[in-house]
Amino acid sequence: MGDARLLDPAALDKKRSPRGRVSIVVPTAWLREGARLDVAVPAKLRCDLCDGGGCDACERSGAYRVEETKVAVTLPRVTDDVLALRVTNPFAEREPTMLVVRIAAGNEASAGVTYVGPNHDVEPRIGNLPPLPKVPFWLPYVFLAVFAAILGLATRHC
Repeated sequence: MGDARLLDPAALDKKRSPRGRVSIVVPTAWLREGARLDVAVPAKLRCDLCDGGGCDACERSGAYRVEETKVAVTLPRVTDDVLALRVTNPFAEREPTMLVVRIAAGNEASAGVTYVGPNHDVEPRIGNLPPLPKVPFWLPYVFLAVFAAILGLATRHC
């Protein structure tokens, strides 16, 4: 399985290191709720940098040959129907050093995509906005209690 780590997206975009690409379809509900997946990676991956046209990173072949394997992918909860995730070092020390997983919403999962479980650790996202902050379940009750106390004091002095 690949070693996925969170890194600065802008820094990853600037890197010109070998980058393969795979495209999958998942049920829309998996994108809305977030999910942990295993994605079967085919033996031949298109080069993401040149879109298969040939570049220095892929040695002008437009693709990478890899051993068929599975890569763990964690989907954040999103409202978008299309997104791309980057998995760093998916094949240990071999190339490509990054795998871009393009994900589109659909009715059912692509062949080779296995649902592992829900992803409740990732906060919902709206488009490219930062994740919504976590609020402890008790915080609204404290706010209401303080507000009620202040309102009670204000009505006693009137």
